[in-house]
Amino acid sequence: MGKLRKFFGIKEKETRDTESLQYVTPWGEALTFGQYVNRYSAMNISAVYAATNLIANTIAMLPIKVLINGAEGKNEMDNHPLNLVFGEKDNDNLISRFNLIKLIVQSVILKGNAFCYIHRAQDGTVMALRFLESSDVIINYNKQKDMLYYDCPIISKKHIEPINMLHFILNSYDGINGVSVLSYANRTLGITNASENAAKSFFENGMNVNGLLKVNTPINQKQKDEIRQSWQQAYSGNGGGLAIINANMDYQQLTLSPEDSQLLASRQYNIADIARFFNLNPLLLGGESGATYSSLEMLQNAFLVHTIQPYVAMIESELNRKLLKPSESTLSIILETNDLLRIDKQSQANYYKTMVDAGILSRNEVRKEIGYNGFDGGDDHTIAYSDTAQNTLENKEENTTDTDDTDNEE
Repeated sequence: MGKLRKFFGIKEKETRDTESLQYVTPWGEALTFGQYVNRYSAMNISAVYAATNLIANTIAMLPIKVLINGAEGKNEMDNHPLNLVFGEKDNDNLISRFNLIKLIVQSVILKGNAFCYIHRAQDGTVMALRFLESSDVIINYNKQKDMLYYDCPIISKKHIEPINMLHFILNSYDGINGVSVLSYANRTLGITNASENAAKSFFENGMNVNGLLKVNTPINQKQKDEIRQSWQQAYSGNGGGLAIINANMDYQQLTLSPEDSQLLASRQYNIADIARFFNLNPLLLGGESGATYSSLEMLQNAFLVHTIQPYVAMIESELNRKLLKPSESTLSIILETNDLLRIDKQSQANYYKTMVDAGILSRNEVRKEIGYNGFDGGDDHTIAYSDTAQNTLENKEENTTDTDDTDNEE
């Protein structure tokens, strides 16, 4: 193994530290900011959990379809073998399609890479996909020779060719090794983690700020200890109530209150800062925002276009590259994003009305998509309540010609 690595020009084996996250520059220099935050502790931060869960769940809900590109447009193939692989039953996958896609997206966000081994039949037909932890896969890439293969001892003792390994990457410096969102956001996550720890310490301390009691008369050490113990017992931790201070004592606050230290404002800012790395509106993570009900549709469209679409394109590109045979060049695999419109009935109704009025979809095609049976005469494509066959440029030209001929005869 060592000789092979030397042949491929790889200086040392790639390692993945599961206990710490640090930003590593393309030239190998490690940069650290504040407290270490690993992917497990990062998911304990509410904004990171909400962002990761929102993106992963949204994409996992999308149906995966195989389309054929013909002269009449794109039509769904109901009998393609991949429909079983991405179906909900009668497949050889150990996990459901929803969990498979969710694990892929989560791994890309938290670890930078996501892997799925492709189980094939002898004729190359895809039979099943197996999700692999990124720590179980070793990427071997020779930059000089432009050669790539994968090692995964739990799958095979032999090298795995790229055509048999789905490798999902969203952020990368070389196109081979992925970089997680958490690596970019490590500085922000460290600050957020420190803010959460400060809030935790404050609440554990009974929401009391630190201070000192000044006694105007000399006292010995034993008396100091007794006063300290009595005060802490009454007003720290779970204690509370009205403080009664002797006439010769004064209380002086030493630490800032949460309001003075802007602890709550800092925590709100942390949500907005984390949202930037995930390309999300802070409103979607529970942050403060001036959004109104009328702007929710714009918020949803921005979420679909700017946040979800890059992940959808990443998944579609890898599936089309490696799951379709060379003889299936007319086929394509897509994640149907139109299903997200079902969440908003008004947007769904407006979308389908526009498509029918423009003659792009028939009424039966719309009924099929939303789960209703078709009816006689519903397959016609119409525009503005007139049949498309009677509203074409060719017919208008013919009518004009006929009129001209009539005029000439007269």
